[in-house]
Amino acid sequence: MILNSVSVDCVIFGFDKSGLRVLLNQIDKEALIRSLPDQASSDQIKQIYERHPVLTGDNYWSLFGGHVPEERDLDEFAKDLLFQATGLNDVFLQQINAFGSLHRVPYTRVITVGYYALINPDYYDLKQSNLAKSLQWFNLNELPLLCFDHDLIIRKALTKLRQEVMYHPVGFHLLPEKFTLTEIQSLYEVILNKKMDTRNFRKKLAKMELLIDYGEKQQNVAHRAAKYYQFDIQVYERLKMEGLNFRIE
Repeated sequence: MILNSVSVDCVIFGFDKSGLRVLLNQIDKEALIRSLPDQASSDQIKQIYERHPVLTGDNYWSLFGGHVPEERDLDEFAKDLLFQATGLNDVFLQQINAFGSLHRVPYTRVITVGYYALINPDYYDLKQSNLAKSLQWFNLNELPLLCFDHDLIIRKALTKLRQEVMYHPVGFHLLPEKFTLTEIQSLYEVILNKKMDTRNFRKKLAKMELLIDYGEKQQNVAHRAAKYYQFDIQVYERLKMEGLNFRIE
């Protein structure tokens, strides 16, 4: 049985040379209708799906979400949604908040629990959901028409991400396996929307001893080749137990 009034929505952030982006999708109406006999437990659920904005035209885009099955744990269901969107299992996933505005869904009462996930678009090949007719990354400053309050959920997710990167190294989930110090700084400047002093930023990183020299340098670049580094998760876990304050601002 599916819970009519409870859903989960996932904001999937990605970072590349164009900046911080969010992954959105448009649902294939025919594919959704074919799946309804297995998903729907009542006529009300069918009506909810049939009146969903992304099914009424080609203009609306949405986050990756769905009504929660009665027997499923929220976090596990969110992981399932993330896998359907990306084909990935080992992805950073964090709960944001519950969104329960009375009229967030105009034709019925639905409370959704929001999550955000972090991946690197260049590092992973995304798996398109069987229900999606289109899957696309969007710049956060150039979002398309979104259904319901998904714009609010994205803004809340960005606020949560900005809070997290100040004290925890979650931003490293947006980077590839090897990266330069310039790429790290660029990532944090984009997320926090502020310019950082390069000398002080690198000094703080060096003091925490969280980076490992990858043993390689950039190739075929016009400027001086920079070293590649990788994040040492074991060192971080140890320092966190010792009371590490990851204040990177």
